[in-house]
Parts: sequence; C-alpha cells; structure tokens
Amino acid sequence: MTSNVKARLAALTLACLTGALLIAACGDDDDGGADPSNEADTEAETAYLEVLAGALSGVNSQLDNLDQLRADAFDAGPNAAAAAAYATAYETYMSDRVAALEPLTPPDSLATQHARLAGAAADTLALAGELSDALTQSPPATQADFQALFGELDGATITGRFRDACTALQSRATAIEAEVDLGCLR
Repeated sequence: MTSNVKARLAALTLACLTGALLIAACGDDDDGGADPSNEADTEAETAYLEVLAGALSGVNSQLDNLDQLRADAFDAGPNAAAAAAYATAYETYMSDRVAALEPLTPPDSLATQHARLAGAAADTLALAGELSDALTQSPPATQADFQALFGELDGATITGRFRDACTALQSRATAIEAEVDLGCLR
C-alpha cells in the first residue's frame, strides 16, 4: 500500500470510530434510553387505537345478525323480502362504520393509515348502496348467486381494502404492544 492509501484508511477508521463513539454517547439518557418523543407518539397511538377498537367493536356487533339475514335471504331460493332486509341491514352496518370513524382524530403518525381506513369505509358504504339496488331489482336465488353478484360489484376488492387498512393499523398496535383487537378479519 502506498502511504497515501494508508493515510486515507487511517482517516476513515478514525472517522468511523468517532461516529461510533458519538452514537454510543448520545444513545442513552437518564430514563434508560427511551426517546420521550417516541413515548409520546406511542401513547397517542395507543389511545387512538383503543378508541378505534371500541368504535369498530360496536359496529361489528351487527355482524352475527347480518350473517343470519344473508343466510335467510339466499339459502332457500329467491326471497325478495329477506333480500331487502339483508340489503337494509348491510347498508346500515356500512353507514354505522363510516359514522364510527368520522369523529376519530388519529395522531399524525397514523393519519395516513386512518385516512385509508376511512376512505375504504366510504367505499364499502357506496358498495352497500349498489348492492341494495341490485338486490331490490333481482334477488339472487342462492349463496352462489349472491357471491357472483357481489363479485360483479367488485365487493371482494372493496371490502378487502378496508380489511387491509384495518390490518395495517392492527400491525402497528402489535408493534407498539397496544393490547387492542380491531376485529379486522371479522
């Protein structure tokens, strides 16, 4: 090695060691190394996620009834009255979900994820309206016919976006050890 290369290598090594020492010296504070701003973010996120879980749990309590209405409407041939009851209940469920999300104010760190969730909820409400119109016009005779109609309306994609947005928030809850269950897969 030439002396020029040796000098550069020594300078680089010294710079790396200095940087490592600075990182080690600055990385710990009086409270055991926790960054107070991160603690505040985590507390705000936890508080929001707890409120969100309560809001979604309240809305999701409608799902058992909704499942039964769907079975009644599409398990035994075309049933216009049962299909209309299901359509109304589905639209109410989606409307209630949108209403549950509207008053929530997420911390800045979760604003994008909340916006995705609220946007997906609004999309599912629009889907519920389209589904209601379709069920009123021509109720499906079977679950398979209902699933085909739901697919034609792009229902799986639309509801999947809500599930994905919810799951992203649930993942954040898990990462910060917030003990909440958003019921995303319900």
